[in-house]
This record gives sequence, structure tokens and C-alpha cells, in this order.
Amino acid sequence: MRAGHGRIVSERGTMGVSRLTSGRGHAYVTWFRSVTATPLLSRLHCVLLAELAVATQPPIPTFGGRVAAGGTSRLRGRDEQRIETTLTSEVTTTVRAMDETSWKDVLEHYLRRAHRSVHRTIDGVSEYDLRRPLTPTGTNLLGVVKHLATVEHGYLVTLPGRTSPAAEVITWDDEESMTDNADLWVERDMSSESVISLYDQVEVASLASMRELPLDTPVTVPWWRPDARDTTLGLLAVHVIAETAQHAGQLDILREQLDGATAESSGDGRDTTWWRAYVDKISAEAEHFA
Repeated sequence: MRAGHGRIVSERGTMGVSRLTSGRGHAYVTWFRSVTATPLLSRLHCVLLAELAVATQPPIPTFGGRVAAGGTSRLRGRDEQRIETTLTSEVTTTVRAMDETSWKDVLEHYLRRAHRSVHRTIDGVSEYDLRRPLTPTGTNLLGVVKHLATVEHGYLVTLPGRTSPAAEVITWDDEESMTDNADLWVERDMSSESVISLYDQVEVASLASMRELPLDTPVTVPWWRPDARDTTLGLLAVHVIAETAQHAGQLDILREQLDGATAESSGDGRDTTWWRAYVDKISAEAEHFA
């Protein structure tokens, strides 16, 4: 999505994704402009930015600007929160913006939440089921955690010019190893506990980078396209949160296929019988198109 191509409407405020106009969020201007300008920012990232804004307490950050013609999409979470993304011909809105400290708090909240989701998904899984391939392309639970640790450390620790104890463990992030998918599976001499511990170490190091460096800290990603590789720490934080959320959903589905467990417990009293009837109802409707 190019710059200025989104507008978020919710019960708590309006956020046209474009540029900051003025106010206390001055330090955030450079970061947000780079976010909206980069071709690498997918629609998922823009929706994540919107959700980050809506989920915070007032003042709600709103950005004014021009947007292009388009359509409408909706997201609904389990807490019934709804975010409507509307693409319009032209929208201009102006309200005060959150300062950088507030945005750091929001980004930290969502990174921590994504990590918790990953932990819940793999909790209680046997050593064999953690490691074995669960898809035709070899996707495995522990390998995804190893991948997430590798990617997050690269984007939020190594590229901004920092280091951490995890750097001594992540020895498979060279080009040859990554080409061989070394970050996506775990050898027998590496315990599952060590992989999970590595992921926790990376979280600590990532949060330290986000707290101690400005969001508009310049960062270059060598493997991105030449016209987009010069970016900022803030954008990379959004990138990592979006990727982690995506993989957490992937892990959740794989875990459910293993033993019926999910990372989120509904607590609504729906038992196996209820779910079986629910699935049968969906299947019966689908059969009309078989």
C-alpha cells in the first residue's frame, strides 16, 4: 500500500493513514512518513498500525492527508472490537498525535502480546510433535519459533547496530544457511528449551532497542529492494510485530490440528459436542459446492 492509501474509522477515533501534521508527535513524523512511503509496507502492516492506534487510550492519533479510491474491509476480534478500513477519494483530518513515548508503549504491548501467543501455542506439546514436519513443505512448530527468534533479532537488534547474548547462539543467519532454511528446523542436539529460551532472550533485546533508540533511527536492510532498504527502527518494529502475528496464527492452526488445542481459550463452555455440530453445519453448506 502506498502512502496515504488508508483511513481507519472506529468508535474511538479516526485515523487517515498519511502524515503527521503537527503537535507533540513531532519526533514520530520521520518514522511514520517512512512507514507510509515504503512499498514494502503491506496492507497487513497498515491494518496493524490502525489497530495499534485504536487499541490505545485517548488521545487517539490521527493523521491527515490524501487517499486514493478503493473499497472497504472489516476485522473483528474476539473482544468484539471492530476496525473498519475505508479507502476513499480524498480525506483530510487533523487531531493531536501521540508522542514517541506513547507509540513505543503501544509497539511494546503488541510485541509482547505476539510473543505470549507463540508461547501459548507450543505449551504442552511433546518433543516429537514440536519438531516433526506438519505440512508438505516441512513447517514445524519449533522451527517457526527458531525462525521468529532469528528474524526478530536481525531486524530489531543486529541491523540497528546493537548486540545481545542471543547473537552468540544464532549462528545460522549467514546467507548460505538461510538459503538452506537452517532457521526453520531444529537439529537433535539443540533442545526445545534452548530454542524457547533464545526466543525469550531476543524479546528482551528487541524491547531494549525500542526503548533506548528513537523510532526514526535510520536502518538499512541489505536484502530489501534498493529503493526501499533505507528505513527506520519504527517501521522494522511494525514489520516484526506483523510477521510474528502471522506466524502465531500459523502455529495456532497447526496446534489445533495436532490435538484440538488453541492458543486462545474461549472459556464459553462450548464442548466437543458443540464444536462437532458446528463443523458439521459448515461442512453441510460446503458440500453444495463439491
